[in-house]
Amino acid sequence: MSKSHTPSTTSTTAKSVLKVGLDLGTNSSVFQVSKNGQSVKYDNDVFLTLVGYSKPGIIPGILPTDATTLFGDKALEYRLHLDLNWPLKSGFIEDLDSAQDFALFLRDQIDPDGFNELWGVVGAPANSTPERQKMIRRAFNGVFERVLVVPEPFLAAMGLRDEDKVKNDPKYVDPTKHSLIIDIGAGTTDCCLVQGYFPGPDDQMSINVAGDAVDENLASLVAKRFPDIELTRVTVTKLKEAHSYVGPKRSVKVKVYVGGKPCEIDFGQMLKDACEGLVDPVIDCVKQLFAHCDSEGVLQVMKNIIVAGGGSQISGFGEMIQSRLHKEGYEDAKVTTPGDYRHLVAQGAMKIANNVRDDQWQVPL
Repeated sequence: MSKSHTPSTTSTTAKSVLKVGLDLGTNSSVFQVSKNGQSVKYDNDVFLTLVGYSKPGIIPGILPTDATTLFGDKALEYRLHLDLNWPLKSGFIEDLDSAQDFALFLRDQIDPDGFNELWGVVGAPANSTPERQKMIRRAFNGVFERVLVVPEPFLAAMGLRDEDKVKNDPKYVDPTKHSLIIDIGAGTTDCCLVQGYFPGPDDQMSINVAGDAVDENLASLVAKRFPDIELTRVTVTKLKEAHSYVGPKRSVKVKVYVGGKPCEIDFGQMLKDACEGLVDPVIDCVKQLFAHCDSEGVLQVMKNIIVAGGGSQISGFGEMIQSRLHKEGYEDAKVTTPGDYRHLVAQGAMKIANNVRDDQWQVPL
């Protein structure tokens, strides 16, 4: 059950305000925080979007502090004694109660003493419906005193933007002015044209082929080839995250247990096939958005295709997308992958939070 939490009625002048940028992801959630325009640093700002509720009959002393609810990595650590719940599916909130519990957990990480108001910008998949956005706002009722929901690819572009180069380097290509962002998360792959203004519905595409689909394909391939091997969802995800790739076949030998006996399996071909299932859908999205560009801006956008999100870490993925585009006649296409992919959306959200006027914020539902 979700905890009750009464929204603060204290005037915004009575408490300091922390501006929060939040990437609320199906697999992991990331926050960035500022106070009076200055970044606030945390020992940990990345958490698995996971809630674990204690199973009936757990004896005292099994769970830390005999907690009834654990979150993130701690929930994963004690998963044998918990009913695990992922609040989001395909990028959207599926279980409001557990989403609210997770939101309260995040608040405790950001402001454990409760001395501040939190005003948050939250990323959402491209083309999220008003009802989907309303669910996000409801989840953060009593957590954020003010909130805005913004498309994740636009936030990724904001996170990539180098303010110093914008001011001082005339050759710098501003990702918020001319770019096509491919944000591959766990639940959705979002493609978005960013051309100097807030993207509209025609500038964005969201497909339900992303990290979770790779996991499902990989699990299916393993089950077909090795029916005696039973891999949990967590194990499949860890296997993908450690060894994912596209391109020429590699040997990926991993020790697993079959009937309690250790066995070394080569997952190389299965990983390749599962990951390459992302390529065609992404290519289709990119070509459709190219067609939506005006003739003057399409070349600049084509030269600044950015693959972000967890899927950007699939070895060889950006290179394969660029190669495929070249073969299909888009010879000027250039695809890059940013270094710190985890924090891009949250950093962009924090930038937005720092620049939004007070009257532009919304009150959570």
